[in-house]
Amino acid sequence: MKIKRFKIRNHLITIYRRIIQILSFILINYVILEIIFSINLIALDGFLKVLPILNSPRNQLSNGTGILEIIFFSLTRGIIPIFLVGILIVIILLTNRFFCGWICPIGTIQDVCAAIPTNKRTLKISTHKSLLKIKYVIVIFLVIILVPLGITALVNYPFFLQYRDNLGDLGSRPLAFFSLSEYIFVFFPNLIEQIIQTSSLAPIFSNLLVFFISIFYLILIILSVWYPRIYCRYFCPFAAVASVMSEYSFLKLSRSPVRCVGRVDCGICEKVCPKQIRMLDEPFEFFTGKGECNLCLRCKEKCPYKAIDIKVG
Repeated sequence: MKIKRFKIRNHLITIYRRIIQILSFILINYVILEIIFSINLIALDGFLKVLPILNSPRNQLSNGTGILEIIFFSLTRGIIPIFLVGILIVIILLTNRFFCGWICPIGTIQDVCAAIPTNKRTLKISTHKSLLKIKYVIVIFLVIILVPLGITALVNYPFFLQYRDNLGDLGSRPLAFFSLSEYIFVFFPNLIEQIIQTSSLAPIFSNLLVFFISIFYLILIILSVWYPRIYCRYFCPFAAVASVMSEYSFLKLSRSPVRCVGRVDCGICEKVCPKQIRMLDEPFEFFTGKGECNLCLRCKEKCPYKAIDIKVG
């Protein structure tokens, strides 16, 4: 039995990314540091509120939130957040989906699950492409519901209040049902607390909709062990928004037409991609996996021909 030697230089990108992911996770959930070291880091609050990640504002470990949550929540308050939308567009144009691959805490949690040694699986291409549409349906649904809500606040405020009340949780927590962050950092801890307080499993079945949603996310977390970044791929609302603009970003990846030998003779880049992106079907000039690439750079790290480069501009 041969034991492969671990060469640090062959894994430098992954090592750097893991370090940044860990540091980002701790800083975003900075209340952990406040508890351990008895310090006040409230100054981080303002910074975290403009990070383009899907972070629940109800997270007890963080006083910040993701910019997409603020945008949708602003609409429920009757505010058209043009400035915030502009900031989000600029960030994505400058960094593409770097935040997804290197900073997002939910992405980090999925990567931890994927790090469990198992035989990773892939879906049929047709199934994969069909599932990719789910996150766009979620965002379109939210836009159809919430944009008119924001407009009614300007033209008929009494109707706006009635409209918002009729939306229930969508009117107060627009991304809650679609956020894995909400489930991991808010719903699940609260559920455990209720179970302990009542000394029964009754809280689990108190709301059937919440019960089925929690089961769905639990299954999703388990599946991420075999299907890396499954939530990011198919269900994350921010991923849908970022994917639309990704093609126009100044930051992309490219392949050398001289060095790259193609799928038949190699194809390692596609095999190691955690999001099942078929980059060899895309132009040499740049590829984004049609907006799905998280810039994790695993393809660049593993390419034996050094054919993949970071392209700026």
